[in-house]
Amino acid sequence: MDNSWTESHPRPLSGMTAATLPSTSQVESESIRVHLSKPPNLASGTLPRVLRRIAVVCLSVVFMLGGDLCFAAAQPNTPNPPWPARCPLRLGLVVDQSSSMAQRFGDVREAARNVVDSLRDKHSEVSIIGFDADAEVVARAVDVSDDDARHDLKDRIDELEANAGAGGATNWEAALVAARSLDPDVVILVTDGFPTVYGDPVREGEEAVAAAAAAADQLKNDGTRVSAVGVDLATGAEENLRTITGPARGNDYYTTDTTGLLRRLYEIVANSCGVSVAALPRPEPPEFPLARTILGSLAGLALLTFVAFLFRRRRGAATGARGPARGGRAVVADQRIDHGHLTRQLRGDRNPPSTKDQS
Repeated sequence: MDNSWTESHPRPLSGMTAATLPSTSQVESESIRVHLSKPPNLASGTLPRVLRRIAVVCLSVVFMLGGDLCFAAAQPNTPNPPWPARCPLRLGLVVDQSSSMAQRFGDVREAARNVVDSLRDKHSEVSIIGFDADAEVVARAVDVSDDDARHDLKDRIDELEANAGAGGATNWEAALVAARSLDPDVVILVTDGFPTVYGDPVREGEEAVAAAAAAADQLKNDGTRVSAVGVDLATGAEENLRTITGPARGNDYYTTDTTGLLRRLYEIVANSCGVSVAALPRPEPPEFPLARTILGSLAGLALLTFVAFLFRRRRGAATGARGPARGGRAVVADQRIDHGHLTRQLRGDRNPPSTKDQS
């Protein structure tokens, strides 16, 4: 039922003033109109105008404050700092290795490996943090403008694996705390959007998102820009990314599938450096492992040589047992079988046959 409390002109009622509270009709007010239910046991009449206005203001404040609190509950507590918009840059790449990432982790690892090349023409430092239930700094502040250091960093990224076991939980809080220890300018969290554990000791609970948001706020208070890329997000996961980064999709956080992951990472690097994506170096083609190939070939050749040496040695020993060599060739004993001699031996006749019998 639409009940209205509107401002009306006061009228005296036997020496007292009361408020008129219609229950089924709407009354035109002079300036303010508020809907509410009829309070019980209130006599008809009018209240002083000042008291009515105070009541209206109080109700308005409550409604506004309540709405703001509901909105704030879904927002990060600390605004995201602006993009650095300059390079060189200290970049922290935080990679989710939990069991839920197992099916797509090959593509995630390849994108992480290739985005390293986007900063190779600048003296920028890249750190890698891997995490599941715990977090680990895989590589710390690697200068990717150095070819050897960059290739070594890529090799270390290639060694990352998702935890396919039942214990592969997701701890955003631990990952962001580890990233903070590196003092980065920008942090990029690559995840599928659902933290499951938090705290020390690690425990499960719905507080995992709030704990991660608190860790992200510490980074922001340090001046670090916190970004996230959600890969193949399920329903409800985008809200988690918004909570730890900021409200702006495509600026604070990004969503994509595995085919667009590298593009999103390049967009974040471009925003961080204040340039366009086209101005960043493209990923290097896969390098031919020349050193490994040569070493592998030499090892194989050495093994074949050793096997051939053993074979020749064994064959030479067998040849020497057959008799002395004649004319450069080994003398092979007559291996024909004398069946008559064999028969006599079986019969117990040890006397050799005479020459006459043989003739």
